[in-house]
Amino acid sequence: MAVTSARNMLNLKERHFEHESRIEKYTLADNLPKQLSELTIRPRPTPAYTLQKLTEKDKESVIEFLRRFFFLDEPLNQTIQLLETPESRCYELEEYASSSLIDGASVAAVDENGDYVGVVLNGVVRREEVDYTDKSDECPHPKFKRILKLLGHLDREAKIWDKLDPSCHTVVEVRIASTHTGWRGRGLMRVLCEETERMAREIGAGALRMDTTSAFSALAAERLKYKQVYGLYYSDLPYAPHPDPPHLEARVYLKELF
Repeated sequence: MAVTSARNMLNLKERHFEHESRIEKYTLADNLPKQLSELTIRPRPTPAYTLQKLTEKDKESVIEFLRRFFFLDEPLNQTIQLLETPESRCYELEEYASSSLIDGASVAAVDENGDYVGVVLNGVVRREEVDYTDKSDECPHPKFKRILKLLGHLDREAKIWDKLDPSCHTVVEVRIASTHTGWRGRGLMRVLCEETERMAREIGAGALRMDTTSAFSALAAERLKYKQVYGLYYSDLPYAPHPDPPHLEARVYLKELF
């Protein structure tokens, strides 16, 4: 606004007050070009990163990243105090998270120092391999068992294969998405999800799936043009964790790739 106002004053001086000495003594507008030329404007640097496909060999480094930036903050985990301290570990949770790496569809963003700044863990599922049995009974961890039971309920009730075209036989599931706290708000998660979509198309997947357990992840899914196909309130399931507002609902989203 200051620059625009000064420019307008300069125009007024030239057009209407050429003979008024009072205006000629007002030098802000006259000095402005010089002042602007002396300014050193340094744009905020864009941090550099590269995308890296994840494999089973990356398990330990991925788990370490999630322990720092996901496991403690995830609303379901917080609600039932799955991890009571930053040093606590739930090996069943870690195994669940890392099991997707075998599918070769996960991706990370790596900074200039070779450290992860964001990860998206994706699993590949096929129509002919659908299994709706409740696997939570096999989990020895009583707290994590509640989360697995909830996720199994979402899977059974969403019935995604009934909602997809019969020609779709492969779906890539976005299972865990996390960003380094220092990199949030810079669009990194969008880049990782776009890379996930590219990889899904590459392997011939007909759709992407994202189950959201927080209000924030649901908002992210909608921004990425996923469409909700199922939802439930945690309060409707007595055994489910019941996070505080705004995390009141779990949802299943699909994005068809045509």
